Amino acid sequence: MNELSNESTSTIESSSPPTATELSPDELRRRRLERFSSGNTLKTQTSDNNDKQVSTQLSNELATCQIDSEQPSSADVTNMDIGEIIFSEGGSTSGEQRLLQSQQSTGDKRSYDINLTSTSKESTQSNEIDNDGSRNNTIKKRKSENQLNKDEEPVLRRILRQIMNITDQNQSFINDLIELSSQRRLKSILSDIFLRCLTTTQTNTIKSLIGHDMNYCNQYDCYLWYFLSIYTRCDYKSSTSEERDLIEHCRLLSVRYSLMYITNNQVFLDTWNRMLKFVDILLHESSSEYLHTSFLHEIVRISYTQEPQMKTCEILVRAILYRLRQTCSEANVYIRLLTLLLALCECKNGNDRPVCTYLVGLNDWLPQVALQNGKSLQRMTLLSPVFYMSCFAEDDIDLLVTQLDKINDQEQDDENNQDYSEYKEKQIRSIVQSQLYIARKLMHKIVLAFFSNISSRQAMLEYLQKFVQLNRKRTHLTVDESQITGDGFMLNLTFVLQQLTLPIDVERVDLNYPFYADNWLSIPVDQSRLYSTSDEFKAYQENIQKPNEIRFPTECAYLALHISHLGLVSIAKKPQRRNNIIRELNSAIKNLEQTQGTWRQAPTAARHEAQLERLKSELKK
Repeated sequence: MNELSNESTSTIESSSPPTATELSPDELRRRRLERFSSGNTLKTQTSDNNDKQVSTQLSNELATCQIDSEQPSSADVTNMDIGEIIFSEGGSTSGEQRLLQSQQSTGDKRSYDINLTSTSKESTQSNEIDNDGSRNNTIKKRKSENQLNKDEEPVLRRILRQIMNITDQNQSFINDLIELSSQRRLKSILSDIFLRCLTTTQTNTIKSLIGHDMNYCNQYDCYLWYFLSIYTRCDYKSSTSEERDLIEHCRLLSVRYSLMYITNNQVFLDTWNRMLKFVDILLHESSSEYLHTSFLHEIVRISYTQEPQMKTCEILVRAILYRLRQTCSEANVYIRLLTLLLALCECKNGNDRPVCTYLVGLNDWLPQVALQNGKSLQRMTLLSPVFYMSCFAEDDIDLLVTQLDKINDQEQDDENNQDYSEYKEKQIRSIVQSQLYIARKLMHKIVLAFFSNISSRQAMLEYLQKFVQLNRKRTHLTVDESQITGDGFMLNLTFVLQQLTLPIDVERVDLNYPFYADNWLSIPVDQSRLYSTSDEFKAYQENIQKPNEIRFPTECAYLALHISHLGLVSIAKKPQRRNNIIRELNSAIKNLEQTQGTWRQAPTAARHEAQLERLKSELKK
């Protein structure tokens, strides 16, 4: 410290004019510190707290600094002042840089490398942040540009491209309508475009709009296929209310113009053929569930408000029933048709089911000509194709033959031929059982839809009662098969009615229902009774108090009991009777063949030969 004071004294003497009083080394050091402190105070008023900490550290280190062995010259020390070092950069440098400069100038080497490492790390991080920020800004800019391009596309153009599949390559037939988009309402333009598609006579134009649809082929009507595909693509979602309204408008237009195309010329034969083609498109495997539900509901709603009311819906139901008659041996197609009919029957308009209400009022719902016997009732009523599916050979053997052909197409092992035949039999049984169960569940839902509708409940109940009344002969020992309903049909009705009675509470069933005199299911008067005479039964019947109204659970429960007796029990007994007949025929044929040597030379040989041929033909049946 003495050296510093001496050097300072000599420097002042050489560089400054002589003063009146000589300053001591301590006084000189004190003034230097005061000068530095005053300059630093002015700076810290406009700088942050970090500069204040650095200035304090600098003043402390200068107060206790040690001069290194390599001292600068007296001229350099004289010309370099602390205050000048701090403010020489004009305030542009930071507090840390000023500290490094002052320490270097005063010869303090202890903290010369302060914050060099941290500064380099901070600069690297700041560069990475800048790069990430620039990259994010670029991505945001691109997204904003894409959104801008999307927003710049007109709403009509986007709907034509995404929903109607009309692009710049195939829009030549509607260019005049697109040019008027700025002068007319967009909904009106869409309606005109649909009308232009309907009225065009060039099928190639419609096929170009269908595009490269792999599921389309020439057997389907191109107009109906295109309108249905538009309805399927209307699930496209938009964020703007205007576009959503236009999409909903396209959905309604596709339904209306489909019906308009089907019933255009008011010729029944053309309408019928187009309706069958429409049903075939709905039966296609690629058709969405959206068409099987909401599209059919829209048809019912439009047909309900049109004149004549429900006429279009009637044609659609008859087309489905017609296909049910044709495809009762094709289980998969039959099940899809039942699904379509179920969707129509479950469509509601408030509390009413319009399809059920309309069908029970038709003339062929339960015609008088069909009330002759059970077989005519099965063939001539409107709803009978719903219960046609059967696995019995007497009704339709094609169902089993179809499954047998599919299994025979598979590879088999010749070494285990017997085992494979058993496996094949089990596989056919399981497949047919599962298909019948699915079909019968759909039958149950269709009948339940009629019962759930108040206006069609009584008509459906009378329809099922007629099958019980006209098939009482099924329990006889000898039955004419041409006078009664088929086994498969009765078994389907039995399943449906048993499913209907499952949720019924037994306490709500009237146990005296079979003894009411005017009841159609009552026990006939001419039947014998074990525990009473006819007079006692009449007295008992007169004393029974009949309620004013018989509830539906009571009628449904006893109806299920009667049809189970006529259907299930008689069907279970039939194989036993058939086996007994086959056994008797085999025994008769065997006796004739064994005694053939005795009657061949007799005069009755021709009669015995004819009898043998007749027995063999009956056995084959």
